[in-house]
Amino acid sequence: MKSYVFISFMISLILLTSLELHARTDSTQISIKEGFQERETNQLAELINAEKITVSFSDSNLVGKKFIISKAEFVIGEKKEEKALIDCGKDSVITIVGKDTVHYILPDACEKMSYQKNDSAFSIQILCDNSRDTAKIKIEFPRIGLIIYIGKRELHAYHLKNLFDSNYKGFIPINQKIPIIAYSPPFDMGSGVSNYCILTFQPVEEWNKYYKLNHYVVFYLEIKD
Repeated sequence: MKSYVFISFMISLILLTSLELHARTDSTQISIKEGFQERETNQLAELINAEKITVSFSDSNLVGKKFIISKAEFVIGEKKEEKALIDCGKDSVITIVGKDTVHYILPDACEKMSYQKNDSAFSIQILCDNSRDTAKIKIEFPRIGLIIYIGKRELHAYHLKNLFDSNYKGFIPINQKIPIIAYSPPFDMGSGVSNYCILTFQPVEEWNKYYKLNHYVVFYLEIKD
């Protein structure tokens, strides 16, 4: 009887381990935190209308995978061109040196946006300066930083919006593009009341339909093999 129980236990353990390994191959845990670490820094950021969202991973199974962020602008319910912030792939530059034609192979910029062997964690910081009419957004990877500018088209106050909970920790799929952050005005609920949190109740592609938002920008993340 004891041997039967032991064998059943081992089979269950093997099945659970197999399921866990399978889950980890097509998903990974993500941690999203809003704001800065220190209270005084958050107070200063609020004064100058600056924001920060940190997206973190600590999964060794992600070694070699690239973290591709793309941006799409929505205008009156229509999704404009979606484009990755950096195009992956190696490019070459042709240079004439004397009588010779030399091909220089440029490194793949996306390699700097990949989880590497020496990384104990991988964090992406999204910082936004809202102090001007044109927002300045910096996306900082461990080994490369990008800056983009977004013109505000409405009189509402635009802000970065985490499309998960305020401080979220859970699993997301790999090799699948998902929206993680939006830059948008709030939903006007009437009587002078505006709300950002309610936006996440509906898919980002349908915010114009449900919330009458004529303009906003969505950032997508895809973790690629």
